[in-house]
Amino acid sequence: MEKYDNQPRWDAKRLVREYVKMEGLIEHYRGKPFDDMSWSNQIRTKRIASALRAFMGLKEEDGNPVEFITSVFNDFHFERLFMHSPLQETDHAKMMALAKEAMNDDHQYDSLMHMSDLYYKEHPRGEREILRERYYMLRVLLEYRLDAEKLISHFSGMYEGTVGVCLCVYAVSNSCLEPLKRANEKIDDIIAILLGDKFKPSFSEEELKADHGYPKETDHELDEWDCDNM
Repeated sequence: MEKYDNQPRWDAKRLVREYVKMEGLIEHYRGKPFDDMSWSNQIRTKRIASALRAFMGLKEEDGNPVEFITSVFNDFHFERLFMHSPLQETDHAKMMALAKEAMNDDHQYDSLMHMSDLYYKEHPRGEREILRERYYMLRVLLEYRLDAEKLISHFSGMYEGTVGVCLCVYAVSNSCLEPLKRANEKIDDIIAILLGDKFKPSFSEEELKADHGYPKETDHELDEWDCDNM
């Protein structure tokens, strides 16, 4: 819709980024009362659940946001996700091209493709094998992103320090974390494709508020609450 064109949007990459930031907390509260989570993190979790409902084509709130999110992303074989959102062959080819570019080693890539060709000559590639490959790739990349997020957020709780500490923080951030953030952009491109067809659109926050229960609270309100209550 044109009236939403200039508003912040949720696409697949933003969903991935917001999810990996909250995954540890979401997993911690799995099977527990949602109200036990702090208010600001309840709102952040509801935002992810709202965007995920939009991608999954669900209008109404689906019970506990934590349980809904984990039913999609923490299901061992991603069955709910894969049944809802297929991966087209053209997207698979695009994903492989991105993986090759990120790999930055044509010889190693060609060797892997050669071994793959030999395998599939003996074991004809069917739908189940494609799903198996998609599962392993998505599982590996999400696990990496969760670990990478821990590194990126390592200094997020630090507000002051000695001159020496500040120098170390800047040294690590500039030499390690900034390149890691740039690399994550490429990985998120691949994950976005692996999520499948239904994750290709994007949604403005106003669209999510209108149709998918997106919270009305602003980032500023959440930050203020955290400062007052943490």
